Amino acid sequence: MYSIFPSSTIFSFELTRLLGSTPNSGCDIAEFLSAVSKIKKNNPDSWFSAWTEQAIRAEKIAEDAATAGYGVLARNAYLRACNYHRASHFMLIHPDERILPSAQRSIGNFQKAIPLMEGRVLKVSIPYEKGLDLPGYLYLPPASSTRLQAGGRKSPVLVVLCGADSTKEEMHFMFADGAIQMGYAVLVFEGPGQGHVLKRKEIPLRPDFEVCTSKALDYLHAISKKDESLGLDVDIIAVVGASLGAYYALRAATDSRIKACVSIDPFFSLWEVAESRSPKAVFDLWVNGWLSDGFWNWSIETHCKVNFPTRWEFGLGKWMTGYKEPADVLRRFRDFSLDTTIDGNILEKVKCPVLITSADQAMYTSAETSALRIHRSLTNVTEDCKEVWAPKDAADGGLTGKVGAWPLMLQKSFEFLDKHFEVKRTLLLDPPSSREQGS
Repeated sequence: MYSIFPSSTIFSFELTRLLGSTPNSGCDIAEFLSAVSKIKKNNPDSWFSAWTEQAIRAEKIAEDAATAGYGVLARNAYLRACNYHRASHFMLIHPDERILPSAQRSIGNFQKAIPLMEGRVLKVSIPYEKGLDLPGYLYLPPASSTRLQAGGRKSPVLVVLCGADSTKEEMHFMFADGAIQMGYAVLVFEGPGQGHVLKRKEIPLRPDFEVCTSKALDYLHAISKKDESLGLDVDIIAVVGASLGAYYALRAATDSRIKACVSIDPFFSLWEVAESRSPKAVFDLWVNGWLSDGFWNWSIETHCKVNFPTRWEFGLGKWMTGYKEPADVLRRFRDFSLDTTIDGNILEKVKCPVLITSADQAMYTSAETSALRIHRSLTNVTEDCKEVWAPKDAADGGLTGKVGAWPLMLQKSFEFLDKHFEVKRTLLLDPPSSREQGS
């Protein structure tokens, strides 16, 4: 497959992720090319400068368009500015002081775009624990969407879960914008270890994210009861997430209020992912106690000094988990599994329809160790209610998180959801079999 940035796998992947948001106004091709020309291999400072420059440029375009009364153009430019600011600090490693201001500018630009969107988008605060609220957005389908409210039907709801390094604003480009055009309402929020909850509150990830999703479902039911004009069908709620968010989605699906689950490229065990990416002989020696934590930490930190991708991964891992040493980070990964001593076999508790995907060119997992294993483990979901989509080529969704192929990902997701929610749509073209018979 062609690589956008051949000299750096991590840069190439993140550039593909950014370019893939173009259909939903998250990127402009000329601005993209301008930024890429200024980025140096594995140089986070050049990355930050290049994307900050484009973000500021998009902000100026948005302000000029808004001043001229061009609402759509202003909205699109604000969205690009949001996404460029999100991308700009992506390669920076905590506690770099540039991260939080950049993240705040990303959020600010997105919220400037909200009043210019077709449908209503409400900023929400979901009550969580110890006085903390989880920030999010509730999208309502615009009048121009493929409405599903004919005959008085309310909008089914899609709960979108962020992953390890995504934000609630990026989920606009990946899921929300497409979902509302299909007539679904969308709730997206950030939990512990994600987005602004991590960057501003320093609250780490939790493996049992179903606790957070349960709070979100409580919120949905409460707000729907309080304001029936929202038109939310809280009896038809689906959950979706990618990568870490896909793992979270499977855990969320144990809640009986979730009626369907779309899990985009999940892992079964984060510990096993880490094990597969480590030198096996050395990893086994450490696990079995033949190598001390001190030596293990020294070896990883030494490698981080000369290898940017490893430095970035462990930098993010430390920040998200709240642990300072690599050995402790990896041990914490044991808890991020669909089968643990504390929680038991999570997948046996899932009873709703589930779509699981894998990616042939995935960075962290294989179909056999993730999607197919999960499919086999969904023992209380009937065969006609669980599906696996395993694309190989990048154009078909073969990259991790379906980056670069989000429109096709949405199509596959809604084919699955519509089928199980019995959504009937007006066909725009006869099925292939009918066309062949008529020819």
